[in-house]
Amino acid sequence: MQEEQKIINGIPIVSWWHNHWFWLPTLYLTRGLPYVVLLMTSLVYFNRMGLSNGAITLTTSWFFLPFILRPLLGRLVIGYESKRYWILLTEFVMGMSLAGLAMAVPLVRWYEWTVAFLLLIATSAVLHDVAIERFYKRKALLRSRPAFFGVRAVFYLLSIIAGMAIPVTLAGNLEVINRAIHSSWSTVFWMLTVLVFVLMAYHSLVLPRAYVQANLPIWSGLTRRWWHDVRTAFVIRPHYVASLCFLFCFLMPEGMFFRVAPLFLIDPGSNGGLGLSPQELGLVQGTVGTFALMAGCGVGAAVVRRDGLGRWLWPMVSAITLPKLLFVYLSYSFVSTLSVINVCVMAEQFGLGFGLTAYIIWLGHCTKGEHPTFTYSLGTAITGASMLVSGWFTGFLQEYIGYRHFFLLVSFLGLVCFVVAWFIPVSRRTGADKPHAVS
Repeated sequence: MQEEQKIINGIPIVSWWHNHWFWLPTLYLTRGLPYVVLLMTSLVYFNRMGLSNGAITLTTSWFFLPFILRPLLGRLVIGYESKRYWILLTEFVMGMSLAGLAMAVPLVRWYEWTVAFLLLIATSAVLHDVAIERFYKRKALLRSRPAFFGVRAVFYLLSIIAGMAIPVTLAGNLEVINRAIHSSWSTVFWMLTVLVFVLMAYHSLVLPRAYVQANLPIWSGLTRRWWHDVRTAFVIRPHYVASLCFLFCFLMPEGMFFRVAPLFLIDPGSNGGLGLSPQELGLVQGTVGTFALMAGCGVGAAVVRRDGLGRWLWPMVSAITLPKLLFVYLSYSFVSTLSVINVCVMAEQFGLGFGLTAYIIWLGHCTKGEHPTFTYSLGTAITGASMLVSGWFTGFLQEYIGYRHFFLLVSFLGLVCFVVAWFIPVSRRTGADKPHAVS
């Protein structure tokens, strides 16, 4: 006899064992892992395997394609089976894909297999995202207490340590011990495979079971009706063109920067980089940078919840743009002192977290109303398109003009953030006194 399912704060609860505090932290840790592997760990891996910066940024840019298709891929999740089924299925696919990466490392055609498996991880990550987003009522989530939002955000960001800092540090140590790159990275991907399968097994035990399964085939026309409703509701909003420009353009300089910054830190001095070892990169970018990013996000969320976005918009825009000048300093001075590099990365990542809050809040603000989850998918599709376009030729540009001029260019392009932020109709109380939506 199936136990009666309850809904508390929009979250399905079956028994004390299925209390959301048992599965929510690990679910958000798992939610962040594929993004870390796709957008951070893969950069270091491709660099250690000998790819040029141009090839690395062009390749990793295509991993954003499934995010652009998120509104369509999401129809599979809401059209068939339960959300719990999709969460476990996609975690299984991600685990198998990581195992495929581990086996592909020593192959002659390792690059083609690696790209194929990473694209499969990206597609699974999008389906996993949608399933989690719809696992509980989004509107109830928006009314949840700040502590609930904080736990989700913390474990989401801690995935950087689990998916980048520890694996990259381990890979660097194994490279020293084994005197081989291929076997070291194969071991790292096997370790990530085990981690994902352990999390999947745990979720299969603690995630509440849904007793009502979806039966809305993708050819039912529901997506077309949603699209019509969302388009109609969005275009009648004031300054909707300004909001679209903001969502597409605001993160473009960051999209260029975050692909090249780790490569600059790990590249040897002969290429204009700082020559950090993988272990040092894991410490600087994966650990120190992660905690600074978490602090920036936490401070940004707190001040906006207290005072509203209108008061903090310009400090946040400044925080996400101006610290890029620290990398101009690093590229010109060739600093070798790890403490100085840590301070610069810490300041940049704190500014990123603080400034990114403005983008997340405005994205949540623009996706309120009818069909909020579908509208949020459209918003994240715009973000994905921005990240895809901004990274296509970033590496080739950096190779042509060098790290120094590249970071100068990114700093100059930060003016775009100020321009697009100027035109959005932010009220003083936007985002105040309530936790904002984060996918």
